[in-house]
Amino acid sequence: MPQQPFTAVLAAADTTGFHPGLAFFVEWAVVIGAIIGTPIYVVRQVRNRRKDR
Repeated sequence: MPQQPFTAVLAAADTTGFHPGLAFFVEWAVVIGAIIGTPIYVVRQVRNRRKDR
């Protein structure tokens, strides 16, 4: 998938009528945070469990 400049993405969104609101960005922020945070959380839990033994 080729990289598109941000202005082209905005222009495409403008012509297609796709105007995401704040909730759209908040939802994606939560999804991306979960994808990044879950492996970190699991690794910490495993390390703590090994340390306790």
